[in-house]
Amino acid sequence: MHMDKIFNATISYFDNFSIRTKMTLTVVGIILLLGIMMGSYLNVVQANMMTSELNEKGISITRNLAENSVNPILTDNQVRLQWLVETIKESEPEVSYVFIVDEYGDVIVHTFKKGFPADLKGLNPAQSGANALLLDTEEGYIRDISYPILDGNAGEVHVGMSQTSIRSTVDKYTISLAFFVLLLILVGSNVAYFAGSVVSRPIMELKSGVETFGKGDFDHKVNIRSMNEIGQLANSFNDMAEHISYLIREKGKATKEVLDTRNYLIKIVSGSLDGIVVINDKGKIEFANQAFMEISESVKEEIIGHDIHSFFQETHEDLRSVLSKDERNTVAFMHELIFMTPGGKLKSVILSMGGVEYMNEVKYVAVVKDISELKKIEQMKHNIIANISHELRTPLNIMKGYVELSMEEQNADKRNTYLHQSLKALEKQNWMIQDLLEVARGETDSQELDIVKTSINSVIEIAFKSFNGRFETSGVDVAKQINNDVFVNADPEKLAYALTKLIDNALKFTSKGSYIEIGTMLEDYGAVVYVKDTGIGIPDENLEHIFEKFYQADGSSTRRFGGNGLGLSIAKQIIEKHGGQLWVESEPDKGSTFFLSIPYFNGQSTYVSE
Repeated sequence: MHMDKIFNATISYFDNFSIRTKMTLTVVGIILLLGIMMGSYLNVVQANMMTSELNEKGISITRNLAENSVNPILTDNQVRLQWLVETIKESEPEVSYVFIVDEYGDVIVHTFKKGFPADLKGLNPAQSGANALLLDTEEGYIRDISYPILDGNAGEVHVGMSQTSIRSTVDKYTISLAFFVLLLILVGSNVAYFAGSVVSRPIMELKSGVETFGKGDFDHKVNIRSMNEIGQLANSFNDMAEHISYLIREKGKATKEVLDTRNYLIKIVSGSLDGIVVINDKGKIEFANQAFMEISESVKEEIIGHDIHSFFQETHEDLRSVLSKDERNTVAFMHELIFMTPGGKLKSVILSMGGVEYMNEVKYVAVVKDISELKKIEQMKHNIIANISHELRTPLNIMKGYVELSMEEQNADKRNTYLHQSLKALEKQNWMIQDLLEVARGETDSQELDIVKTSINSVIEIAFKSFNGRFETSGVDVAKQINNDVFVNADPEKLAYALTKLIDNALKFTSKGSYIEIGTMLEDYGAVVYVKDTGIGIPDENLEHIFEKFYQADGSSTRRFGGNGLGLSIAKQIIEKHGGQLWVESEPDKGSTFFLSIPYFNGQSTYVSE
C-alpha cells in the first residue's frame, strides 16, 4: 500500500513535466537502465570466465608442481622444493603463495615471508584430484587450490591464486562501459530534446493561443499548418474559439442590458429616502438599501440574514400572518409600528410590504418610512399652538379682569391703577403679536431694512426706553458698560428690537436680587454688544437649539418662565440680515452671555465724537 502511494506520487510529479522534458528523461532512463543491465550481465559473464580461466590455470600450476615435487620429497631435498615454490611464486603474478605439506600435514616449504599462517593448515585438504576453496583475506579474495602428491601418500601442494587482477580487469571494463553509457546518454538526451522540441512546438503554440484567448483576445487564431492530429486539434480549437467568441459577444450584449436594468433599479432603490428591504418566506432579510441602514443605524452585516421581526418592538399580528402564509400569492400590508435599532433606539415608522414571486420563490418587498421627525413636528405644532394660545390668552384675561374691576371701582386712583395694569397687559400682547409678525415677515423674506449710519450707543438707548420702567419693577440690577461710541451700518429700530429680545430673555431667566450687565466692545470686524445675566444658564445639550423658532427646553404651557420661544430666533434673524452674528456663552447655574456683532460704517471704527 505504501509503495502504491509512492508510485502514484511519482507519476503525479512526472506528469507536471513538459513533453520535451518527459521525452528526454525517458530516453535517459532507458539508456541508463539498459547500460546498468548490460554492465551487470557482462560483469558477471566476464568475471565467471576469468574466474574459470584462473581456476584452470591454478589447477595446472598445482598439478605440475605436485608432479615435480615427487623426487625432491622422496629424496628429502628441501632446497629443491623451496626453489620450485619460489620459482612459481615469482614467475606467475596471479600466485599469492605456495606451500607443500607432507603426508602428515606438516608444512615442508612455503613462500610466506612472515611465517606460515596457522589458519591455512588443514583448511583445504586435497582429495582425489584438485580441490579449490575461495578465501577472504586481508589481501583480497584468494582461491586456494590443493593437489595430492602420489595420491596423497607423499603429501599435497597448495597454490593461492589471487583474484585481484580479475576484479581490476572487471572494474576497468565497468569504467569503460560507464563512459560509453554516459556518452550514449548525452547523445540520446540531445536527440530526445530535439525530437521533443519538434513535437512540443505546435503544442506550445496551441497553449499560447489558448492563453491569449483566455485573456480576452477572442479574434486570435492558432496558426499550425500540419495535417497531423495536432493540426486537426488546432483547427478544431480555432472553430471552437470563433463560436465561443460569437456566443460571448451575444451574451455580453444580453448581460449589458440586464446590468443596465439592474443598475437602474439599484440607483432607484439606493436613491430612495425610505428604507427598502427584501425578505424571504422565512422572514430573513436578504437585501437592504442605504436608507434602511441609516434608519436602523447599523451596517449591512447587522441586517442581512436577520429576522425582520427583530427590528420591531412589538410585531404587528398582520405582519406575522403575512410571513406565515404557505400559499404563493401577493399580499399587501401597511401599518405604523415602533422600529427598534440594534442599539435599542426607538423610532416611529410606517411599514408597507407586498409579496412577489421570483424564481419560483415568494419574496416580500418592505418599505420602511421613518416618521419620527414628523411625529416630533406634530408634537411641536401641538405645543406651539398650546403655547401661543396660552401666551395670547393670559394678557387678555388680565386685561379683562382689570377692566371689569375698573368699571366697578369708584376710587379714581385705584381705577387708574387697574387701567394702567390693563395697558401693560395690552402692551405685552402687542409685543407677542409683533413677534409673530416678525416671524411671518422673515419667512416670506419680504422684510426690508432701512440701513443708515447709526450710533451703536443710540441703539442701546432705544432698546432701554422700550422697557418703560420695567427694570425697576423687576428687582434685577441692570448695569451698563458702554465703550466709546462708534458708527455702524444698521436699521436703528430693528437692531434695537433685536437687542430688546436679548435683554428681555436675560430678565426672564434672572431672579430678583441678581444683576444684568449690558455693554459694548470694539473689535476689528465691528462693534459687539453683549448682554450678560446671572440666571440659570443653558445646558450644553440645549445650546444648539436655543435660536430655533418656538424652541423651549420646557414645552408645556405651564412652564415656569413663560414666553413663546420666538425672541432669540427673531434677534438672530434681524442681526444676520445686518451682516452680523449672534452667539452665546453659558454655564448652567452661573448665567449666560449673548453677543451680537454689527459691521462698522464703511468698514472702519469711526468714533461718534469725530
